[in-house]
Amino acid sequence: MNKYLSAIGFSKIKSIQQLDRLHREVMRNPDHRTVAGYSLSHTLVQLDKSFGEGIGISLVGEMDSAGSFLAEYAFPFILPGHHAFTDEVIVEEDPFQTAYAGVLDNVNLSVIFAIQNVAYVRGLIWNNKLPEILLLSLSGLSLEGVILLPMTKTPQDREYEMERMKKELAEIHNFRKGDDSVIDRLMLRDMDIKDTLEIRSRSEDILSIVDSSLIPFGTESDIFDVIGTVVAVSETENTLTKEKVYLLDVACLYYIIRIAINKENLQGEPVPGRRFRGITWLQGAVLAEPLPESKG
Repeated sequence: MNKYLSAIGFSKIKSIQQLDRLHREVMRNPDHRTVAGYSLSHTLVQLDKSFGEGIGISLVGEMDSAGSFLAEYAFPFILPGHHAFTDEVIVEEDPFQTAYAGVLDNVNLSVIFAIQNVAYVRGLIWNNKLPEILLLSLSGLSLEGVILLPMTKTPQDREYEMERMKKELAEIHNFRKGDDSVIDRLMLRDMDIKDTLEIRSRSEDILSIVDSSLIPFGTESDIFDVIGTVVAVSETENTLTKEKVYLLDVACLYYIIRIAINKENLQGEPVPGRRFRGITWLQGAVLAEPLPESKG
């Protein structure tokens, strides 16, 4: 996923030599190191280095018997915001490298994301301590996005949407508990929505109808076309390249996703209440126990 380096302010990296120098900087001066044994003779190490507020590079590899770090792969990351939630997460291992994907089965949509804290999850699996219910925060990297005007809604519209979302989450919970009738009800609901969209799209632009969606994009399972409402905006600067990066908290379906995008690649001015649309690589951090309470 080296192409997503641009999202965190490394748009000028074009060669393997430049990438190698960046990785060496992470190895020399990591801000965080996570070590996890995954056999009697192998140790997985993850090195994280920040290059701005919440943005950085992670290197994953092995530590040999001499204490030398052998990098397997690297990926850019954007740390999630403070919108953690608990949910049933299916953890799937990558067959080609030491990486993991998290899956949220929402009956009519499987939300798949790349797990950021690889070594932590590897340690849970090795020690047989990976629970089904995990504390989860979502984030994402976008290479290109656009800001859309908000949709006009009455207080009654917002109240109706909140109630509908609560019902959908309850239906998903019931399905996971074994209630197969949920599928039939959701299929009927989706058919009604599809019919309504087809009728309205004859006279309206689709973006004036849809204010929140998460649609799989391309062949990669964790890439989505995201449309959601911006609830918070901040800006950071890549400490190495000085490129500006927007950090957007976007409410999409049942989640709030913190999305990083290079300021040069976002069309429009991000303001809370407006909508964001962009192809986004979805990431997430998981924990097997509650986050410690913040101080201050």
